[in-house]
Amino acid sequence: MKKFLPLLTALLAACALALCVACSSGTASGSAEASTASSEASAASSEASAAASAAAGAVDPSALEDGEYTVEVTLEGGSGKAYVESPMQINVIEGDITAVVVWSSPNYDQMIVNGEQYLPVPRAGNSTFQIPLAELADELPIQAETTAMSEPHMIDYVIHFDLATLQQA
Repeated sequence: MKKFLPLLTALLAACALALCVACSSGTASGSAEASTASSEASAASSEASAAASAAAGAVDPSALEDGEYTVEVTLEGGSGKAYVESPMQINVIEGDITAVVVWSSPNYDQMIVNGEQYLPVPRAGNSTFQIPLAELADELPIQAETTAMSEPHMIDYVIHFDLATLQQA
């Protein structure tokens, strides 16, 4: 709860400011100030809503504005040698969430997420995948195929998202 205190404080302050400005002035400049305060209150409310969702273990796409975000992640499974880049880039476009998964190796040639196969995006360097998500949850079970061994192997992993670290990039 302590980690959400700054967001709640900002939300309350923005609401109080909007109320004060709206009540104390009927002039055009007072109206503009009220509009700005109202916009700030709305943005703070959106951040507070996303933070509250994160505390529940998932972030609803409708709680996020369009844009680029980052979130700290860890990878569980496999031999423990592989990892994915953290923080991970999260893109939100018209309510659709896409996680950009960048592996520690160029040898991953496919991922299976929720029964769907994904191939790497063309890019120099390590294997990179764009994975659409219905919501941003605290865990994402995946399978990834590596070609680093004598023959390809599908390995089970879980990506853990630290939703408390979700922020706009």
